[in-house]
Amino acid sequence: MSTPQLSVRINPRLNEQLNAYINRTGISKTDVVANALAHYLGCVEDVSLTQRMAHLEARMVALEAEVRGN
Repeated sequence: MSTPQLSVRINPRLNEQLNAYINRTGISKTDVVANALAHYLGCVEDVSLTQRMAHLEARMVALEAEVRGN
């Protein structure tokens, strides 16, 4: 079964923030958007545990780098 595809337009500033976030964390745009949408809709349980763990691990790496000043 293929996964549905969604195309959206966002303003340039939001796109800059999204790109900065994915560069900092290493999380794909797809995962960031899917997780954000799941949180917004209140259905985080619909995001796979593996995907949620990968997201948390990437955020931890980014936070550790910030703390170290990298």
